Amino acid sequence: KYVFQTQFGGRGTNHHRVLLRATAGFNTNRWTFGHGEVVYRFELPGRKFTGAAAQFEVGYHQGGTIAAECSTDGDRWTRLAAISGLGTAEGAIPAELLPADAIYVRLRAEGESPSAQVYQVRFEADLDRPTEDAEGQTWYAAWQGEAEPSTILESLECQETLSGSRSLHGVLRGSNAGLRKASVAVSVTDPGGRTTGPVQSEAVMDSAGQAEFEAPLALGSPGTHLAEIRFTAGDRELGTLELEIPVAEFERTDYGNMVADTAAAGVWWCQAGWKIPRERPLPRSSAGESAEVRLEAPKGDHEAVQVVLRPKQDLQGVRAEISDFHGPGGAVIPAGCVDVFRVYYHFVHSPTDYTGVRGWWPDALPPLESPFALTAGLNQPLWILVHVPRDAAAGEYRGTLRLTAENWELDVPIRLQVWNFALPERNHVETAFGFSPGTAFRYHNVKTEDDRRRVLDMYYRNFSQHRISPYDPVPLDDFTVKFDPEADPPRAILDFSRFDPAMARAVEEYRFTGIRLPIQGMGGGTFHDRYEPSIAGMGEDSPKYQAMFADQVRQLERHLREKGWLDLAYVYWFDEPDPKDYEFVRNGMDRLKRYAPGLRRMLTEEPVKELFGAVDIWCPVTPNYDHEIAESRRAEGEHFWWYVCTGPKAPFCTLFIDHPATELRVWLWQTWQRKIEGVLVWSANYWTSSAAFPEGYQDPYDDPMGYVSGYSTPKGVKRHWGNGDGRFVYPPLSARVPGRNNGQPIFDPPVSSIRWEMLREGIEDYEMLHLLRELLQDHGSRLSAEQRGQFQALLEVPPEITRDMTAFTTDPRPIHARRAAIAQAIESISALDAASGMSSP
Repeated sequence: KYVFQTQFGGRGTNHHRVLLRATAGFNTNRWTFGHGEVVYRFELPGRKFTGAAAQFEVGYHQGGTIAAECSTDGDRWTRLAAISGLGTAEGAIPAELLPADAIYVRLRAEGESPSAQVYQVRFEADLDRPTEDAEGQTWYAAWQGEAEPSTILESLECQETLSGSRSLHGVLRGSNAGLRKASVAVSVTDPGGRTTGPVQSEAVMDSAGQAEFEAPLALGSPGTHLAEIRFTAGDRELGTLELEIPVAEFERTDYGNMVADTAAAGVWWCQAGWKIPRERPLPRSSAGESAEVRLEAPKGDHEAVQVVLRPKQDLQGVRAEISDFHGPGGAVIPAGCVDVFRVYYHFVHSPTDYTGVRGWWPDALPPLESPFALTAGLNQPLWILVHVPRDAAAGEYRGTLRLTAENWELDVPIRLQVWNFALPERNHVETAFGFSPGTAFRYHNVKTEDDRRRVLDMYYRNFSQHRISPYDPVPLDDFTVKFDPEADPPRAILDFSRFDPAMARAVEEYRFTGIRLPIQGMGGGTFHDRYEPSIAGMGEDSPKYQAMFADQVRQLERHLREKGWLDLAYVYWFDEPDPKDYEFVRNGMDRLKRYAPGLRRMLTEEPVKELFGAVDIWCPVTPNYDHEIAESRRAEGEHFWWYVCTGPKAPFCTLFIDHPATELRVWLWQTWQRKIEGVLVWSANYWTSSAAFPEGYQDPYDDPMGYVSGYSTPKGVKRHWGNGDGRFVYPPLSARVPGRNNGQPIFDPPVSSIRWEMLREGIEDYEMLHLLRELLQDHGSRLSAEQRGQFQALLEVPPEITRDMTAFTTDPRPIHARRAAIAQAIESISALDAASGMSSP
């Protein structure tokens, strides 16, 4: 396969090696057509194209047609595809033009007063015979010198090996510059300002007047490195080239501990908070590092670590088996409390933003249920997840992960330190995550009510295990509301017969902490569009509407209070209003307050004067949170949640697959730091887009991108929200695309993700901070002033974890260190209770 795809957005991203010419305009991230054309030329020397197709997306259209044409010589053109509106157009290269050494694709506007914009171009072709895998992109360099760089340089490439090392490879043009010998010196300045080099290379011209040189690059730390390449001939300065070389956070290699380096495979381990590239090299262990895998956790905690296999040859029949963990005084944590998952890699074809890179990213964590094969040179992490029982004895436990394959075996020792306290069973940070039962039912192909309940229970148990509450904890058993406008007075009839037992189970068994209340007749909408309040065909100006609405919400408030669930409920009926919507939103919020003042009113918006006093829970997107304004509203009795979704993107903490794993965990530390009481995400199982896949379904394993749905997006248009947006749990691999199981229902459990696990880790961190604060409030007077001050300081979030909203750690180690210090403080205060005969939390 030969594939070209534009990655517009950023400096120079409209230019590629394959771009032959362009007379159309370009604006930020799209070609703009009112006139002019864009012509690409595709070829792979030594190979022929035997089949090919081109595709382009029009994301803005005011008039005319955008047409694509193809050619094999650049002179005679054949129409390929055209579109006269928004959407994606594609066409196959005609068979009579194939096979071809080169294919040209031309985009141009047609018609009267054309005005349209192309956001993406893609070309894909079959090759006449196999070739090595290769991938590339175009960077820009700055030249300083009297001579033109084209007279000195034939080409310059930055090459990367499978082991992750990089080097500059160049070809000099000696004949043009009148040279017979040249020197090349390469220096590299890292993001911290440290310079290495120069590395010297001599280049002697051959009979054709060309000379090659190669220089290794020291690119260990993430960020932008500046390579300075100085060309000289004797005492003559030819010029200097400055090249910015980005090293993604994902590519760093300064973590990990070796377990064993055998003839068949290297095995190493690291914390769960790293995302490991498939091709990164084995870590370089330092003196004093232990080959033993280490974890620390309180009781009731889920704690994970990664054990990574990097085979030196293909391995077949690989198995991983975990032992019991044996601890103090004969205590045992059984192997059944430990899960082993295989880290699944997804190909990110379009990075979400500048933090991401194109390539294979880890995310899904399917269970390890059968032997598997490993490919030489590619890392395969195993996710080892320990659930520490709440009644486990405190102390040190040891267990073993046994790895076997054909003609190979290895025992990996694991040490678990259990702290002498338990996490609270119920969250003190509120969580509100969207979940679509209908999407899960379609992927699992379940149709009967019993089958749907079985599938829903699997997903909600998974939510519960991750300490996360869905918007609606009882989607198959919501209370019903009927209206009688002819009654005197008009009234609402509410039926809680199915709701009550289902809600009791959600609270007591799943331990969910919230419910988004559906209120009939509220109206609603988003910044994009909205709909007016109405009951039985009557608008809010009708006295009958007011009577029925009031009766509905009063009954609901009274029933929830009687059941003890009122504090769990919130009304989230309008999403992300624009200023044009403020009067509409205020009217609805005031109506709720007038008739049911005990129902909490939540709004996904930052505080604005027009809505002061009309919102009980403000929930801004994270960059829009203002702590000073929030403190003033808290003084008025209002509360704060916040959320992430397709925004923000870098440099904030985000939910994307192609971002560091620490971000979602750090998000909870930022939540604690700002006295925010809840976190919200719009969806946890957004596996497909009705706009991008109108005639079928997306495979969330094969394609990690979250595509836009709604907001007037035309069918067939693939607009990007971001990799993994709205997708934290996956369907089982057996249900990755609906209909592939011969129509049979699938009851395999849902699959977690690294990001879902990091959310739980962050929530558990929050709960440890909350526990320490409670202990200090209750027992702080029994501590010395010095010790009380030390423990009180642990409630502050250190800059090593997050300094501000855009400066935070991408390394999990500072989080683990702080967590251990908090645990020690909790144990110290708990020991005071034990010494006095009081029960510890």
